[in-house]
This record gives sequence, C-alpha cells and structure tokens, in this order.
Amino acid sequence: MQRALDSSIIYDQNKRHSINLLKTQLSKINPQQLEEKFNMYNRLFDEYKVFKSDSAYFYSLKAKETASKLNDSSLINKGYLNLADIAISVGMYKEALDYLENINIETVRAIDKPMYFGLYGRCYSDMAEYSGLLDFSQKYNEMARFYREKTLKLTEEGSFFNVFMAAFNEYRSGGEDSAIITLKTLLKRDLGLGELGLTNYVLGEIYQAKDKLDLAEYHYAQAAVADIRNSTKESLAIIKLSELLFKRNELEFASRLIQKAFEDAQFYGAQQRKLQVGAILPLIDEEIVKGVESEKRRLYIQYIGAIAFLLISILFTSIIFFQYKKLQRTRFIVSKAHNDLKQTHEQLMMVNEELKGRNDEIVMANARLFESNKIKEEYLGLFFTEYDNIFEKFNSLTLEIKKNLSNEDYKKAIYNISRYNLKKEKEKLLHNFDTAFIKLFPNFINEFNNLMTEGNKVNLKSNQILNKDLRIFALLRLGVKHNEKIAQILGYSVNSIYAYKSKIRNKSYLKNELFDEQLNVNTTIEA
Repeated sequence: MQRALDSSIIYDQNKRHSINLLKTQLSKINPQQLEEKFNMYNRLFDEYKVFKSDSAYFYSLKAKETASKLNDSSLINKGYLNLADIAISVGMYKEALDYLENINIETVRAIDKPMYFGLYGRCYSDMAEYSGLLDFSQKYNEMARFYREKTLKLTEEGSFFNVFMAAFNEYRSGGEDSAIITLKTLLKRDLGLGELGLTNYVLGEIYQAKDKLDLAEYHYAQAAVADIRNSTKESLAIIKLSELLFKRNELEFASRLIQKAFEDAQFYGAQQRKLQVGAILPLIDEEIVKGVESEKRRLYIQYIGAIAFLLISILFTSIIFFQYKKLQRTRFIVSKAHNDLKQTHEQLMMVNEELKGRNDEIVMANARLFESNKIKEEYLGLFFTEYDNIFEKFNSLTLEIKKNLSNEDYKKAIYNISRYNLKKEKEKLLHNFDTAFIKLFPNFINEFNNLMTEGNKVNLKSNQILNKDLRIFALLRLGVKHNEKIAQILGYSVNSIYAYKSKIRNKSYLKNELFDEQLNVNTTIEA
C-alpha cells in the first residue's frame, strides 16, 4: 500500500500519457468520419470516467453531439448513458435520472442495456445511502434491487459482471457468506485493475458488516492499491481504509490516506466524496492535535525532570571534582605503571610473533622432510626392487651365455642375447615408476588437470598410469629440476624435454613461470 501511494504520481503520468495518445489520434481523424470520431470520444470518456469528471462530461457531450449528427438513435442513447454515468459519479442524481429518462429503451442496443438498468440501480443505491429519511431510503433500495436484478438477467452468463452482480445481489439480500465465496472465485481470474478494485471493495464491505475488520482492512487495501494503479480518483476504498485505520488509532497513515482521498475528490469533482472525506478528516485532525498536545505535556514534564536532574548532576559534579584532584596524582602513578606494562606487553608480542614465524618455518620444514622421506622411502624401495630384478636377469643371462660359449653353441648364445628386450625393460621400469609415483601422489592427475584450460586437460588411455607429459612433471615434483637429468631418465633429448614442458605450460591458464610452483603447491603427498 505504501509503495502504491508513493508511486501514484507515476501512475497518473501514465494515465495522462494514454489520454494524450488518444487525443493525438482524435486530431488525425477527418471531420467527416463521424463514426470514428464518436468511437474516439467514447474511448476518451472511458479514460476520463474514473480520472477527471469534467473532462469525462465534456467528451460524453461531444459523443452525443456526434451521434446527433449521425442521426443514430442507438448512438444518441449511448451518449445519454455516458452523461448519466458521470452525473452519478459526481453525485448529481436528479440530472442522472433526467438523462436516463430521455432514453427510449426500445432503441437501446443490446450491448448497452445492462448499462442502462445498471445505472438506474447504481443511482438509486447511492440515493438510498445519502437519504436521511428511512421511508425514502427503503424505497430507493427496493428500486435499486429491482434494477440490479434486471441488469443481471441481461449480462452474459459467466462474464465478470454477471458473476459480480449475482454476488452483489446475494450480499444485499443477506447472503453474505455465499457472496464471499462467489467474489473470491472472481479474484482467481485474470482481472483488470477496475474489476480487481471493485471485487475487493465489495469483499471489504461484507467483512466490515460481519465485523471481521482484519479481513475488511486487507480487501480495502487491495482495492485501494488497484484504484491507485488505475488512477481512479473517485475511490471509496481509500476512504473506507482510512476510517478503519482511524478506529485502530493508526493516525499517521490514516491521515495520509484521507489527504490522498481529499486531493482525489477535489481533482475529480465528486461532491459526495468530498462530504465523506469531510466527515472523517476533522476527526483524524482532532486526534492528531490531541496527540500533539499530549506530546507537549510529556515534553514539559521531561523538561522539569531534566532541570532537576541537571541540578543534582551539578552537585555530584562538584563532589567528583574534589575527589578527582585527590586521585589525579594516583592516576599519574598508575598511568606510568600501565605504560611500562604496555611496553613489556608489546615486547612479548614481538617475541611471540617471532616464535610463531619460527614455528611456521619448522612446520613447513617438517612437511618438506616428511615429503622427502616419503619419496626416498618409496623410490629407494623401487630402486632396490628393480636393481634385484635386473641383477637376477643379468646374472641368469650371463650364466646362460657362458654355458653356451663353453659348449661353443654360438647360435644359442646369440639367441639368448637377442631375447633380452631393452625397450620392454625400459617400459616396465617406467610403469613401475608411474605406479610408485601415483601411490605417493594419488590425486596428481586431477590436480594437474585443474591447472589446465578447458579442452586441454590430459586424458589417459585405459592402460596408462602416466603419459610422457605427466612423467616430466612428475619428475619435477620429485625434485628433479635439470632438463639433462630428466632427458637421461626418460630417454629423450634435452630439446624434447624443453619442448614438452613449454607445450604443457602454454595450455595452462597460469603464466609459464608460475606453473611449476603452483603444481608443487597443489599436489599433495599421501599421508
């Protein structure tokens, strides 16, 4: 609700913009195109009907004049209906009835007949509400009910006004609960702002009659928001909501709402709305004045209390001043001792910082020692295992060749020598190296790929543990930094090692000089 009030100027600007567009279209219509002018006058009337009464009246007159030029009785009737509609809105009920009585029902278009009887019903209903004599108000209510029932019969089955009018008649006949159910089914439809405001307003009326004020306030607020968004200046919902808030003693918001209603009534020109606002506005202002007077009395009492408090404070201040003089020397001594302690504390903090730094260095050193020991333990075991395997193979091969040579079986000696496959042994050695490395660094491949750009991540074949690129950086991770040593271990040229390393680094999102360092930081050894 607050947001809608704050944005009311914007909604009004949008309404004026829509009206100006229609006026522009009207100015472009040829004066001889009377039907087009009549339709445009009606559209302007519809825009102004809830926004500004004198402009709506002007365009309803223009529409009627144009219908007279066309000599079309059905269109003339439409003009009278518009005039009656705006007359009812501004509280000119006699004039509205005069306009309606000028209409010959036989010449009213079928589409306009619900409006014809509906205006009669609305006029008599408003007259009943403002009648001070019971006999007249009863009479007007009976006539309003008669015309509402005729209107209901003429509306299209299932249409908004058909369902709404049925619910409204139920409410007026005492069927409040049934009317609530019907109206709430309407709210589930995709309604326009005018329909939404009307439905919520009647629900607010019903709930207020049933003394369910929380629900009444909710629906009045919903109706008011719809009216504000629709720039409806002839809005009862804001007045009703203001009355409820006034009764709840929410004076500030009630005052803002009633001021909004007063401004709208002045702008629109609805006399009956001015009377309604005039009935509640003084009451709210009176309560606000009472509140101001009460606040003044409260402030006066607080002022007297503040003076008394000030005098007592001066007395105690004098006592404290003399005590302060006595304590001043003691404070100096305590301050000096405090400064000494502060310096000592700062020195201790510096020592603690140094110790913390040393501890961090020790932790890092221990981590590096643990990693180094783990690598040495794993690869020393691998070295001795491989050494034993190679020694056994060479020993067995040597014995076999010696035996062949001593028997002068040179062909068999040559066969035994050819049986030893250096390439296969090299691949086995690399496989064992890969196995040992992945055992030490089980997440190495994922951690390596995390440094690669999308589309350049390493994908191993099903029988691979590491490939040649990963082995190069595995050796770097183990501390083998020189390209010559890496080339010697893997059996590549130094230039090849350099090229492989550059190619991999170029695929990373990191700068080349940061890649090796970040890889060492990212890869974690198994605990």
